[in-house]
Amino acid sequence: MSDEYTLTVDMATVDSLGRNLYSNAAAVLSEFVANAWDADANNVSIDYKPDEGSGSITITDDGCGMDTDTLNSRFLTVGYQKRKREGDESFRFHRKYMGRKGIGKLSAFSLADIMQVESKREGAEARGFTIDVARLDEAIKSSDPNERQYHPAPISRDGLTLNDCEHGTKIVLTSLRRKRIGLTLEALRRRIARRFDVLDLADKSEEEGAFRIVINGKPVTYEDRGDLQRLEHIWYLGNFSPSKEQQNSIKAEHHRVEDVSFDGHPGWKLSGWIGTVRRPSDRAFSDDTESMKNIIVMARKRPIQEGLLDHLDFNRNFASYVTGQVQADFLDDSQQDDIATSDRQRLVESDERVKAFNEKMKDIFNRASDEWSRARSDANTKKLMADIPEVAAWVDSLTEGLRKPARDLIDRVSRINGIPEADRRSLYQSSIMAFTRLVQRDDIEKLYHVGELSTEQLLAILTSYKDYENMEYAQVVRTRLEVIDKLESMLKANELENATPRDFVSDNPWLLDPAWERATRNAEKEKAFRTIGEEEYKLDFSSDSESNSRVDIKYLTAPDRETIVEFKRYGRDIKIEEIREQVWRYAEAMTRILEKDDARTDRAEGRKNASGIDERVNVLIIVRRVLDNRGKPMSPGAANAQVEMFWAKFLYFSDMLAQSRERYQEFVKGVSQKDYAGEAIQAIEFSGSDGNAENI
Repeated sequence: MSDEYTLTVDMATVDSLGRNLYSNAAAVLSEFVANAWDADANNVSIDYKPDEGSGSITITDDGCGMDTDTLNSRFLTVGYQKRKREGDESFRFHRKYMGRKGIGKLSAFSLADIMQVESKREGAEARGFTIDVARLDEAIKSSDPNERQYHPAPISRDGLTLNDCEHGTKIVLTSLRRKRIGLTLEALRRRIARRFDVLDLADKSEEEGAFRIVINGKPVTYEDRGDLQRLEHIWYLGNFSPSKEQQNSIKAEHHRVEDVSFDGHPGWKLSGWIGTVRRPSDRAFSDDTESMKNIIVMARKRPIQEGLLDHLDFNRNFASYVTGQVQADFLDDSQQDDIATSDRQRLVESDERVKAFNEKMKDIFNRASDEWSRARSDANTKKLMADIPEVAAWVDSLTEGLRKPARDLIDRVSRINGIPEADRRSLYQSSIMAFTRLVQRDDIEKLYHVGELSTEQLLAILTSYKDYENMEYAQVVRTRLEVIDKLESMLKANELENATPRDFVSDNPWLLDPAWERATRNAEKEKAFRTIGEEEYKLDFSSDSESNSRVDIKYLTAPDRETIVEFKRYGRDIKIEEIREQVWRYAEAMTRILEKDDARTDRAEGRKNASGIDERVNVLIIVRRVLDNRGKPMSPGAANAQVEMFWAKFLYFSDMLAQSRERYQEFVKGVSQKDYAGEAIQAIEFSGSDGNAENI
C-alpha cells in the first residue's frame, strides 16, 4: 500500500471555503467535533494552547479512524458527500450524520497554515500527513497542469503518535493565524457548548454511544453555555423536555408552546426552547463578541442557521430579551436539497421549508411575547409593591371598591414595553396622581376598564396628570415644618448659645427665603469679593470670631441681585454702631466688585443710592436682638432704619422662625393627616436615585 497522499483543489476554493469563510476558532473546531460525532467517537478532546510557545491547537478523537485509502478518498477529497456514499447515519451508533458538504476540513486553514493529520483504523497501523498551505499554494499555482495536484508530506512511522491506540484521528494545527485566535478559553467552551445538543450523552456508557467533548482536560457541560442560567422565562417547544443536566442550569419560570406542527407536513416538527432574560444587557458576555442574541437553529444536533431573528419580520420589544435554541431536523433532510450555506450560518430564504419555518417561528415569538408581557407585568407589579411598600400601602388605604382598579392601573403600566425604567417610574407616579384626582372628581369610571385600553389611550390619560407637584410638595412641607420645630427647640434650649446656627441654615436655606439658592456657581465673583475685602478693606475672612467680621454665607436671589448673609452668634447682643460699620464695609466691597464685573463685561453700571451703594446689593444680618448706644433693645423697625442706606436689613431669629412656619402651615391644613398617595409618589421618586432604577 502506497503512502502517497493527494489533495486536488483550486487555491480559490481553499480561500473561499476555508481561510475566508470561517472567522473564529469555535466555528472551525465545531467542524472537527462534528467529524468525530460522525465517526462514532465516544470522546473528542481539544487541546487549545494558542499562546504557549509557538502556539498549537490539537483535536483528538477515538472514532473509527481512517487508513491511507480513506484519508485520500474522504478527508482529502473536497466536496466528498458522505450521506450519498455512506448513507444517512453512522455504522456503530446509528447517529444521524452532521456532515454533508465535505468542506469542513478546509476550515482549518482559517486558523493555521500547517495542519498535521494522523488517523488509525482498528487493526491497522496509523497513517498521517502534513499540509503546508505555502507549499499547497506553490503547487496549485504551477504552470504545468499535471503538477497542480498537491501531495501532503507523509509523517514517518516514528513521528506517528496513534499506534498505541485502537482507533481514532488526531489533527494538530500550527503556524496559527493570530487574528483568528482571539477567543478566551471560557468563550471557546461557551460557544462549543451552545453549538452541540449532545452534552447530555456524556454520562452514557461507551457501548451505549456516549459522546464527550473535552477542552484542555475539562469536559464541556451545559453549565458552560452561560445562557440557561441567565433566563427569567423559558418556553419549551412541542414535547421538548430538558435533560437532567440542562435542568440543573435552568432556574427560569417554565412555559410551553404546544402547537409546533406544520399544516400539510406531518413529518415536520419543532423542538428546543426559547427564553428571555431580565435585562437586554444580560444577553452579553464580557469576554466574547458573541451574545445570547444569537438564536441558533439546530438540525441533527448542530447549527444550521445562526441569528434567527435577523431573518424574521419581528420587531416587538420581546426581541430585545429573547434567546434560544430551536431544533428543526426537517431543514437538513438528506432526501431534500441542501439549503444551508457553506458556513452553516444561513439558510436559502427562497426554499419552501425555510419560508414555512420562519412563519411558524414568528407565530411562536408573537404568542410567547404576549405571555411574557403578562408575566413580566405581574412580576414588575409584585416587585414594585415589595421594593416600595408605600405603593402597597396606598392601594390598601383605598376603599374595597377602588383597590382593584388601582391595581389594574399599576399592572397596565407594568405591561408597557419598550420604555426606560425611569419613564416607567414617572408613569407609576402619574398613575397614582391620575387615580387620586379622578377619585376626587368622582370620575373613576375612566379607569375601571384600563386593561382594555391601548398603550396610546392609557398614555393620553396619564400624561394629563403627570404634574404631581402639589402632592409631592405636601410631603416637602411636612419635612420643612419638622426642621423649623427642631431649630426652635434648639434655640429655646440655648443649644446654640456658644455657636452660630450657620450650618443649620446653610443646609436649609429656605428658612430665609424659599427662592434662594447658594451662589457657588459664581466662584470667581465670590473670590473677588474676598480678595477686595482682605486687600482693600483689611477684613480677615479666615476666622470665625466676631471681631474679624467673617462673611458666613452668600446667596444669589436673582440674576440682578446679590445678597450677603451674616449670622451673629445667638448668645451675643450687637450694638447698632458696631453693625453699621460692618454692614457699610460689606456693601462698599460688593459695590466695588460689581463695578469691576460691569467693566469686564461691558455692562452698564448699576444705579447707586445717596450713600454710593449699588442698588443690586443686599445685606441680611441674622441676630437675636440689636441694642442702641445705651445698651437698650431696639425694635426691628428702628434697627432697620439705621442700615437701610446700605440696602441692608435685620432678620431676628424669632421672626425667621415665625415667618417660615406661617409660610407653610396654611398649606398643610388642607392636606390629610396621612397622605398615602403623596408618600407613594415620593417613594417612587427616591427609588430611582440609588442606582437600582432598572430593578423596578
